[in-house]
Amino acid sequence: MNKTVYFLSSSQQRSLMAEAWAEKLDVSDWSFKSAGWVADGRAEFSVLAMKELCIDISSFPLSRIEMKELGDASVIVAIQDTEYDDKIELPSELEEKVIYWNLPNPRKRAATLIEEWVHYQEICDEIAMKVKDLEHLLPQLH
Repeated sequence: MNKTVYFLSSSQQRSLMAEAWAEKLDVSDWSFKSAGWVADGRAEFSVLAMKELCIDISSFPLSRIEMKELGDASVIVAIQDTEYDDKIELPSELEEKVIYWNLPNPRKRAATLIEEWVHYQEICDEIAMKVKDLEHLLPQLH
């Protein structure tokens, strides 16, 4: 039976990055999806930061959270900057399958375009490490 990890972030930029990294994991029977909880366009810096690592997210679809898909997910990873992002409100019945990652929101933490670019490069690495940790966790989940 296929299990799903659903990555969420405010504008989907960080969750797209997580989805792309997760596709590189060596875990069978797991699929990955990402969405945002606000409608927003694609951040070019997220695409460029991933391209530096030979991962192309430019064609990944942008989508908003769908509650039915959340309900069907085996694991939900909520990525938010607890200082700058609005808190994501998930139904209480989903709480047992939610993992929270407090990761900076490059768009909200940068004062200049150069700072935003640097933040996206840094967050790309942070997300990669957190996703790599999932590789050991997912096989243990039923």
